[in-house]
Amino acid sequence: MKKPTLKDVAKEAGVSVATVSYVLNDVAHQTIPDETKRRVLEAVGKLNYVQNLAARSLSSGRTQLLGVLLVGSERDLVSKYISYGKFIDELERMSKPKGYHLMTSQIDPVNPNFAIIAERKLDGVFLIDAREGSFYSVSEKFPYGSPLVLVDGNIDDPLFRKLMPDFSQLFGLVRETFAGNPYAVICENYHNRSMIESLAAAADIPPERMLALDADGDLADFLARNRGLPLVVFNEFLAMRLLGRVDPSAMVVVCASEAPDYLPEGIRLLVLEDSKASVAYATMEQLLHRPYEPEEQIRKFSFRIFTS
Repeated sequence: MKKPTLKDVAKEAGVSVATVSYVLNDVAHQTIPDETKRRVLEAVGKLNYVQNLAARSLSSGRTQLLGVLLVGSERDLVSKYISYGKFIDELERMSKPKGYHLMTSQIDPVNPNFAIIAERKLDGVFLIDAREGSFYSVSEKFPYGSPLVLVDGNIDDPLFRKLMPDFSQLFGLVRETFAGNPYAVICENYHNRSMIESLAAAADIPPERMLALDADGDLADFLARNRGLPLVVFNEFLAMRLLGRVDPSAMVVVCASEAPDYLPEGIRLLVLEDSKASVAYATMEQLLHRPYEPEEQIRKFSFRIFTS
């Protein structure tokens, strides 16, 4: 069967070939009505049209590839990788209508290999939980000003956009939930030290009541030392691991993975006010297409108490 061409898409949508090209390439200086965009995208789907990325890259100087680089090591818990599943899935769903493809890769925090960036010539990167040193190693692989969004991390550099939880607002809700009574906190270990430091400062509890867990952590000992205290758990999938060890009614789960449906009833939940992926993708789009517009250097995700 003959592969559909740009001309076939234009005929199906009832528009010019140039209009199809403008829509698929998301050309900033062309004003295309929403109805026309809809017809073009419907025609693309109906005909199963796939663009020639190599030709497109040569003509536009872009590859239409976005990278999701997750910093991780063998000491990280499996639940940490699972926790970003919905985030990555939503990024891909938002990328496709804009003509972008998403590539994912794991980056070692100590000895990062950034060959994927050079080989694929990524137009932009979402970098998750990067150490400060790793972040600069990634950024050096890009031309100056290339879009790079740090997710779940912070660095002291105004050149880059950062997205992380608003821990001060979050622990305000925690103290409200526990009526000011003592509590303990358990989260997965972050490679970005600023995340751990910001979380610990906002929690404002003794060090022995907080555990940043990795494969070397002693979960049983931590739970034994804090027996009787209510527990704040970051990540629904880490909370699932605790269900056989902790009374669900004694837990408050911070649903940073946006998957509260995986947890049984009776657990108190704190959920995100806005989709993390939506905020991250909007930040990337602004950097790609409107880089000189003013933008917050750091966006913080707020939470709310979940009510069914």
